[in-house]
Amino acid sequence: MLEAEMAHPVGFEPSMREKLIVAPTDGRFVPLPPEVFTTEGEWVEDGQPVANVLNGGTPVVVTSHCSGWMMGMLAMPGQPVRRGEALFWVWGC
Repeated sequence: MLEAEMAHPVGFEPSMREKLIVAPTDGRFVPLPPEVFTTEGEWVEDGQPVANVLNGGTPVVVTSHCSGWMMGMLAMPGQPVRRGEALFWVWGC
């Protein structure tokens, strides 16, 4: 039996329903206005814009990479963020 087969038996696919939406670039985190996106408890679709990161004054759109329930915002408005830093927590992807 191969080592990979021993780690994950046939028919077993490890998965997590919780996903993170991360910053696409370094900059300052700017959530979308509440009229557009309210964050917690809202359903988001794959590709839906959820925030911006200002990089040198230029907004870079942050989009969800999956569909699911938005469970929370993990960064504060105006907070400096690094590329790959978690900004939101989504459940159900």
